Amino acid sequence: MNKLSALLVTLALVACKVDQNNENLTVASGKWERDKPEKIYLYKAINGELKEIASSSLSDDSVFCFALKPATGGFYHIGPGKFLHDRYTFYLKPGDRLNVTVNDTSYVLNGNNSAENRELTKWHDFVQPVEWKAVYFDKAKSNSTYVDFFPLLEEKTKVLGDYPKNVTANEAFNSAFEEYRNFNFADLAIHYIYTPRSAHPEGEDFPEYYRKLDLAALSRTTAIMNYPQGTDVLERIIFNNLRMENVAVTDPVEAIMNNIPNIVNDTLKGEFAAKFLSQKRTYAGLLDVEEKYGKYLVTDKQRNMVRERKLALNETKDGNPATDFKFPDKDGKPVALSDFKGKLVYIDIWATWCGPCKQELPHLKKLEAEYHGNNNIVFLSVSTDASKDYQKWKDFLAKEDLKGVQLFGGDDSRQGIIQPYKVSGIPRFVLVGKDGRIVAADAPRPSSSEIRALLKANL
Repeated sequence: MNKLSALLVTLALVACKVDQNNENLTVASGKWERDKPEKIYLYKAINGELKEIASSSLSDDSVFCFALKPATGGFYHIGPGKFLHDRYTFYLKPGDRLNVTVNDTSYVLNGNNSAENRELTKWHDFVQPVEWKAVYFDKAKSNSTYVDFFPLLEEKTKVLGDYPKNVTANEAFNSAFEEYRNFNFADLAIHYIYTPRSAHPEGEDFPEYYRKLDLAALSRTTAIMNYPQGTDVLERIIFNNLRMENVAVTDPVEAIMNNIPNIVNDTLKGEFAAKFLSQKRTYAGLLDVEEKYGKYLVTDKQRNMVRERKLALNETKDGNPATDFKFPDKDGKPVALSDFKGKLVYIDIWATWCGPCKQELPHLKKLEAEYHGNNNIVFLSVSTDASKDYQKWKDFLAKEDLKGVQLFGGDDSRQGIIQPYKVSGIPRFVLVGKDGRIVAADAPRPSSSEIRALLKANL
């Protein structure tokens, strides 16, 4: 748990006892009378994922309480779990007071609450019949099927377009609330389709709402990333669109990946690409799909997700594909290992401060000289010196007249080459074959009597 979460939890424990006139605190409290869980959680959607902000134990009379200091207003979710049937949505801004009672079927506000939460409650009252059938089907015990649900949905969609937009004096809330309503209604409608029923609709049974529920309308911006599991909603819409068209889905991952071009926003495209690349079970399979979909990764978070999956799948051992890396050369030009595919690459992982590394340099220079003019082999050195020592590295190259391809890893060395190649000490030499696969994960050093025979055998 990070320091912020720990602080919020501490505050939550005393929130019900704080001075309600303390305008520095936002207090969310109430009673959870349904099923009597041990704890109630405060969540917030961050980058499409529901994150726990704080937790509150229930008192003997089922009271929970949170206190926090949000910098700005935003949607929060309160309940015993992350699933749609476990939480309700509220809007909290600095100084707000929320008080709510959750009963067996819904919730009610108590006392004075903000205009934003009064509007959220009106919306919830509007969609609650849809929610009850879609989400609480096990509690409703109504044996609902699409035969009774679709007419209810159509009844609501007839007035959905006329729902008031500027509902409060808070323009930021009004704008976010309009997006929330669209996402929430779509979430409930599509959630119904993927819950256990005694009868299921065929393509022609779906009302017009589902046919107009396309990816473009919901993926023009990253707004759905502020909705809990927003990308999962888009995913279910993709599958339902295929279902309405009677398209058989044999590979769900492939079906999603094939629909990435239909998502409008580039960041959302990257979220889908990162998610499904990260689900690949083999390193070779990941590399194969990355070649086609890696172009969609646009954020550091997305690239790191895929990189971590690579590290988990790829064993740095002979015969396995070599993990690619890219670092600048002495002129600042980015150079990647993959730039030399088709050539034998002898990699030296070293640093200017490393005594044993420097002891190998005369032998490395002699080895390079023997293969001078041979275009089938590349001698590539990666310095793991700290970024602050960049000039020291350049001066060292000039002083020692080092040849070959000289790259500077700097502070990116750990993620770029040390972790992927499981380097526990330097110097470390790696030999990569013309096909991009590892010939020797821990290759003989230039001073070794074995290195020339190994190079000759692979040339």
